Amino acid sequence: MSAIESAVRDTLPRAVRDLARRVEYPKGTPVFRQGDPVRAVFQVLGGEVRLARFGKDGAELVLQRARPGEFFAEASLDTSRYHCNAIASEEAALLEIPARALRELLDEDTKFARQWAALLARQLRSARARLERLSLGSAAERVRHYLNTEGHGTTCEVELSGSLKDWARELGLAHETLYRTLARMQESGELEREGAALSLKAHRKRV
Repeated sequence: MSAIESAVRDTLPRAVRDLARRVEYPKGTPVFRQGDPVRAVFQVLGGEVRLARFGKDGAELVLQRARPGEFFAEASLDTSRYHCNAIASEEAALLEIPARALRELLDEDTKFARQWAALLARQLRSARARLERLSLGSAAERVRHYLNTEGHGTTCEVELSGSLKDWARELGLAHETLYRTLARMQESGELEREGAALSLKAHRKRV
């Protein structure tokens, strides 16, 4: 297990870690299909899983792109069947948490139920930040927003876990647009970049 995977797993309460098992899915492999019986809730350790349905015209409608640290299928915990498809967008490592055991733990352990609610609340805040970011008009605004909401320290430092192309997709930008934007921000002295590490030179108030 990589350092990133270990860090993600360590965010879980011990009770969940004891229930979960690590599974891997090659790129393009379904984790589950719409209508399958609910068997588990998942957390992404590495890679990406997209949750999607298909419209009447056959077009794929993406509901969520679950990335490292994020849960998916938690909304199906109180239903009998999955309401969408989950497909590995790239090779994905997941923690699989059995649904029945998780339900029992939530019913029997009040302390754990509070911990679980807090985990989902953090994920909801992150999802809201992404929606807010995607509503911004310019690429530079989206980069600043990402660093301000996801970064650490007074310079809002971020260490990208994937490629710039991956980050461009997350920001809703063409990768060429992101490359040009980063270059302009570096030239203006606003942004520092060293490998996968990015930070703002001047402290900015968090969004």
